[in-house]
Amino acid sequence: MKSLISKFTWPLPLLLLLLLLLPPPKLHGNYWDYREYELEPELRDFLREYESTGPTKPPTIKRIIEMITVGEQPLDEYGYCDTELKTKQIHYKGRCYPEHYIAGVSYQKLIKACSGERVQCKNGVKFCRRGTDLIEGVRCVLETGKRMVDCTYKTIHMTGYPVVSCQWDKKAQIFIPNHIYNMLLPE
Repeated sequence: MKSLISKFTWPLPLLLLLLLLLPPPKLHGNYWDYREYELEPELRDFLREYESTGPTKPPTIKRIIEMITVGEQPLDEYGYCDTELKTKQIHYKGRCYPEHYIAGVSYQKLIKACSGERVQCKNGVKFCRRGTDLIEGVRCVLETGKRMVDCTYKTIHMTGYPVVSCQWDKKAQIFIPNHIYNMLLPE
């Protein structure tokens, strides 16, 4: 007994036409999404980081400066943290930070803190430095909300010594602060 396959054969042109009409197979993993590249680069990078499931990419120097130094809004304004953290888009994958510090001095003055005394950090970070100069700053403490749009922060004005973590900058060949973990009050 012969199989049915040998009795019925497809003509080659018809088989090729059928293969061309089938949709292409979906790839599993990374694929090229043309619509994504029609967006502005900053918006595209924001959306990629927001939707990603892996670790976040390290922030650029420009982003670090934006996150830890005061913006155009004065520090003593009511509700400073609510507006500033939303304007600067300070979050972790859309979730609110429980606490965030913003320095009221220029980034160049904050760089001096990386050559200060080594102190204990918060949140499991092992290596922090304490600045030698008193600076003004703001401590933003989460009051309510879990997602970025619902975050409300309490603004606490402080004067103290910044406790920062530092990273090596290859261009400038110096250590630069990348996050403020605390502000120690003067004794």
